[in-house]
Amino acid sequence: MGKNFADISFREGVILANLNPNTDSQHRMAVEFLGRDPRTPFTIKTFCPDGTPQVLLADPVFIEDGIWKPFPAFLWLVCPRLKLLVAELEQQGKVREYSQKLKTDEQFRESFMSGQKEIARLRVEMAEKIYPGELPDHIREILSETTVAGSRDFRGVKCLHSHLAQELAFHNNPIGAEVLERIKNCSAGDHCGTLRAERSEA
Repeated sequence: MGKNFADISFREGVILANLNPNTDSQHRMAVEFLGRDPRTPFTIKTFCPDGTPQVLLADPVFIEDGIWKPFPAFLWLVCPRLKLLVAELEQQGKVREYSQKLKTDEQFRESFMSGQKEIARLRVEMAEKIYPGELPDHIREILSETTVAGSRDFRGVKCLHSHLAQELAFHNNPIGAEVLERIKNCSAGDHCGTLRAERSEA
């Protein structure tokens, strides 16, 4: 069995993760789908119906060259199918569309801000468990005052992938919810785990 990575066993005192650690094969697949060696430990938060890693949750702080650094963009969408469909939406100008909606739709904006506050609390709680000692103020500030995509602009949408990842993982992002309504969640018949190999051979 693989080692257990990011500790996500807390959010308002409720265990959200599968209690079984990710297997080595699941972890290798997640890294393959990520397309790079991760800078920080992670766990697989959600899976597609065919068992493909879908969303990864990384540690919101990590040490590099002896220095602890914040990592606010800690939710990664890795399902090949969803990544492709979201990229197509971004090419269609949906980032600008949702940025505009945050500025003009008060109810939508309030729902979005509520979800971002939850994410900020979760990041800080995780960081406090990981960091050895008192969490430095500059790290706490970054984790507390940025969106799930790592942006300080709460009325701008930096990356639809991050917002969809939050919705899939925690069901509290209205942008991600609308994106998911457009592209639909994966089904067993989508065979998400084979899509990366097929695209590589094309």
